[in-house]
Amino acid sequence: KITFGGMPFSGKPSSNSRKNFKGCMESINYNGNNITDLAKRKKLEPSNVGNLSFSCVEPHTVPVFFNATSYLEVPGRPSQDVFSVSFLFRTWNPNGLLVFSNFADDLGNVEIDINEGKVSVHINVTLVKKNRIDISS
Repeated sequence: KITFGGMPFSGKPSSNSRKNFKGCMESINYNGNNITDLAKRKKLEPSNVGNLSFSCVEPHTVPVFFNATSYLEVPGRPSQDVFSVSFLFRTWNPNGLLVFSNFADDLGNVEIDINEGKVSVHINVTLVKKNRIDISS
């Protein structure tokens, strides 16, 4: 048996398992077979826990394309000491800048880039002795 959309905590599919997936999946392929299409056409018997539908009701995001000189600048939150960013990206470029932000009060900056196909995070802090943190995939 193959389970899509989450497993019960026991690790074994069961009809009384708790909900542990909320979202939408499209084009599930396994060994060259389009599982979504087979289930939709009732060519296989899916056993499901919860609601199963064949249309995603969540709003579709609109992709944004950037060229070498374009960028998106968004304002930060004044008087907040929290930095949070979330995004999805797809690129064929092995190198490029993904996110850059200066911290408030000249405390430093954070840079997220892709270098030779690997995502790297660089945090520069101006007020401490060891002032650079590098994280790479």
